Amino acid sequence: MLNDDLNPSLLISEPKIVVEEIFNFTAGDDINKARQNSGMTRSMSPAKTLTEFFEMVQEAINNYETRALIDPVNKVLFTEEEPDKEAFNEAITFSVLKREPGSFSQGSPFEGKIKNLKPMFRESGTDPENPGYRYATYGYWHDNLVRFTCWARTNKAANKRAFWFEDLMDEYNWWFRLQGVDRVIFWGRQSDITVDAQGNIWYGRPIDFYVKTENIKVFSEKKIEQILIKVSTKSSL
Repeated sequence: MLNDDLNPSLLISEPKIVVEEIFNFTAGDDINKARQNSGMTRSMSPAKTLTEFFEMVQEAINNYETRALIDPVNKVLFTEEEPDKEAFNEAITFSVLKREPGSFSQGSPFEGKIKNLKPMFRESGTDPENPGYRYATYGYWHDNLVRFTCWARTNKAANKRAFWFEDLMDEYNWWFRLQGVDRVIFWGRQSDITVDAQGNIWYGRPIDFYVKTENIKVFSEKKIEQILIKVSTKSSL
């Protein structure tokens, strides 16, 4: 990969020659390996990161409430912060419990022994933005365990909101996958909790989901050449 050490003398030589050597060594080698092992791989849809997944959950909540004709003043708050004294509406907070390199071996998520510890080749082709240049796409799979906590002012309301959210995530599961999130699996509901926000009691229902996401990186001859020129300039100072 591109992490391999380069001979410092190459950085002050003609960039285009170095670029071709690096691209052929990295992308070319990975392309040949991918063809030998069950063909080249690429995502079915543009891959989404974990941050983008949380944004999609917000979008799903908005759409779900709009279809149900929920009054805007009664809509649930979706946030990273726990509800405080000033909050009036019910809330759903999100957090990350665990994030690891994606596993490929058999078994439950997080238990596989084969991990995606380095970039994996996805696809290659000609760069449409830079005629005459090539590109190579690499991806990292990640296994994520995320928690959504449904908060309300009473136990009854918190329970109702928790089941509401479970139904929402189940109904929109296909949409998450269609939009580029590889997998969303209900992982379980945890013990009930309470929080005292300056005398205001909030009742919480934590719900965990396993989410498999992918980070995509694109390397092109043009991009590599620009990096080498920048490094070469600094090296000559």
